[in-house]
Amino acid sequence: MKTKFVLSYIFGLLWLAVSLWFAIFWAGELTTVWPAWYVWGVIGGIALLPGFLMSSMFFSNLLHRKVRQYPDTAESVTVIMCAHNEEEQIAGAIRAVLNQRYRGCIRLLVVDNASTDGTRGEILLQKAYADGCRRRLEYLYCGKKGKAHALNCALKRVCTKHFITVDADTYLEKQAVQKIMNHICACQSGCVAGNLFVKNPRASLAAAMQNYDYLLSIAAVKRFQGSYRSTLVAQGAFSAYDTAAVRQVGGWKDVLGEDIVLTYQLLEKGFGSEYQAAAVGYTTVPETISGLYNQRKRWAVGMLEGLSTVRPWQQGSIYSRHFSLVNLSVIWLDLAFLFGFVPGLLLAALGYFYLAGCLTLTTLAVCLVFFLSTYLYQKQLHIPFYNSVWGFVWFLAVFQMIQSTAAIHGYLLRLLHRKGEWK
Repeated sequence: MKTKFVLSYIFGLLWLAVSLWFAIFWAGELTTVWPAWYVWGVIGGIALLPGFLMSSMFFSNLLHRKVRQYPDTAESVTVIMCAHNEEEQIAGAIRAVLNQRYRGCIRLLVVDNASTDGTRGEILLQKAYADGCRRRLEYLYCGKKGKAHALNCALKRVCTKHFITVDADTYLEKQAVQKIMNHICACQSGCVAGNLFVKNPRASLAAAMQNYDYLLSIAAVKRFQGSYRSTLVAQGAFSAYDTAAVRQVGGWKDVLGEDIVLTYQLLEKGFGSEYQAAAVGYTTVPETISGLYNQRKRWAVGMLEGLSTVRPWQQGSIYSRHFSLVNLSVIWLDLAFLFGFVPGLLLAALGYFYLAGCLTLTTLAVCLVFFLSTYLYQKQLHIPFYNSVWGFVWFLAVFQMIQSTAAIHGYLLRLLHRKGEWK
């Protein structure tokens, strides 16, 4: 593990050295137009740092290209599913859990978090699909609103060594529980994040864009971090946990990014946080631009909550410390993109190729190679996902603009100590 990490960063540093050589000439021209601090801030944020991080990740994922296989386990497991006004989707999510091809027993705890619609009725109707022995379904009610409260309510009822969290709008692939349980049982980690595909990519252009964010960007980052037992987000939508470890850190905090903060706390205590690509869940994503914007704003707040709860230098391993610092640098990348790259494109449209030109096209070509490698990795799982040319084009063209704008909004909210909804 250490050797592959070092080799990946040597590759990244070589890429950085070549990029810096070109950047010196580039910056020399730009400093005749703009202040040096702005020029280097933009070049560092849109070219040097992204190039270093992406090349390191690409090489590391290439070294870890084989999907790891683990012996099948039949250990009993608890699945926690929290719901707040989810009457339209929860029935399918419950049946996907109860119909798992898993060798062991599954006890599904569904927590109704103060729903005001027909969620309770939908949950109780699904008891017909549980056999009461190998597949059990239990209804819990949590009157205190907030996802963390609902999760902690269920945690008190967990009596298995491991448990899994699944969102009420996430449908698990048939062998998802088997794959993720094989991993956490074999590796004895604190948590293992599953691989999320988009369930509703045909719903809108916004959903089609997110399909490629999950399929390419999010999956690649989780593979990179998980290869060193340092996945920074074991997402609540589908992840497995060691029960004793979660209880040791006190369960979930009542914050917007409760899953992020929990993962950071587990890493701080020295528990491994891994990723299992073969354990797939199909999650429902926002179908409007405003919904996407609000979601990514919450994620940005959650990232800062995690970093403020456990500082990068407090993390339990050198790998988790490194990836936490990288997460902190994302703020720089977002600022550089919005205040450097976007203005650069606008200037290029007017014929002024200061910040966007031939080198920008080269960067795009490198990104396409990186995305292709991740796409081929996902294809080898032989688990279906949706493809859309227009979705990919829009993902390349406008997704990052929405993402960075929403993220900066989230950073400001965190600085102002504003609080939002749990979902």
